[in-house]
Amino acid sequence: MPTFLLLLAVYRPCLAVAQPSDSETSAACPPKGSCCSACFQGPAGPAGLPGIPGVPGNNGLQGSIGQKGEPGSGLPGPKGDIGDHGQKGEQGEPGVQGLVGQPGKLGPAGPSGEKGEKGGKGQPGDSTYVTPAPPSVVAFSASLSSSFTGNSGDVVVFDNIKTNIGDAYDSETGVFTCLTAGVYFFSVTIMGFTSGPRPKAQLEINGQRIFYVRDSHSGYNHQSSNSAVLVMASGDTVRITNQSSSGTSVRGYSYSSFSGFLIKAMQ
Repeated sequence: MPTFLLLLAVYRPCLAVAQPSDSETSAACPPKGSCCSACFQGPAGPAGLPGIPGVPGNNGLQGSIGQKGEPGSGLPGPKGDIGDHGQKGEQGEPGVQGLVGQPGKLGPAGPSGEKGEKGGKGQPGDSTYVTPAPPSVVAFSASLSSSFTGNSGDVVVFDNIKTNIGDAYDSETGVFTCLTAGVYFFSVTIMGFTSGPRPKAQLEINGQRIFYVRDSHSGYNHQSSNSAVLVMASGDTVRITNQSSSGTSVRGYSYSSFSGFLIKAMQ
C-alpha cells in the first residue's frame, strides 16, 4: 500500500483525462526529464456523436453578370415539319385595271348554214348613166307545153322554158331579143302528127326568113330540125312562125323545141 501511494504521487502529473487537447497536454506534462523521461498518452477513445446542425446562413449577395460568351460553332439543326395552314384571309380590294391586250388570232370558220329559200324577182332598178357590162353567157332552151295549132304567119310560142340565162327569151311572146351584140347559134326541132296537115315553120330575124323546118311524111312520126349561126346587133329579134295552111298542128311537149346561145360577144 505505501508503495502504491508512492508511485501514484510520482506519476500523478502525467495522468490526464482521455483525449486532452494540445494545450492541456503541455500543461499536464512537465518538461521532459522533470519527473520522468517521457509522458505516456493512453489510447484514443471512440468517436463522439455528431453535433446538432447549425442554423443555415443567410443567402449571399448576387454576383455580377458575366460577359457574353462567344457564338457557338455548331451545325444548323434539321428543318422542322411544315406547320398547319392558316385560315383564309379576307378578300382584298380590286386592283387597278390592266392595259387592253392585243387582239387574239382569228378562229376557224364555222360550219356552213342551211341554204335559204329562193327569193322572189326584184323590182326594176332606177336607170343610171352607167352602162352595165354585157353578160358573158346568154343561152335559152324551151319546148311546147301543149300541141300547137294555128294559121299561116302565127308565131309558134315555145312556152315551157328549160334554160334562160340572160332573160333574152320571152316565153309569152316566143320572141328572142338580142341584148348583147355578138355571134349566136339557133336550133329548131318540130314534129307533126301522123295525120292531118303537115307542119312547116321558118326561123326569122327581124321578120326576115333564115331557114325552113318541114315534116312532109304523113303516116309517120318524124322530127325535123334545122340550125343557123347569126351575127346579131343589140335589139335584133328572132322568132319561129307557122308557114302551113290553117289547122296545121305541131306535136308539143318534148317533141318540139327552140334553143339558142351566145357564141362570142362583139362590140
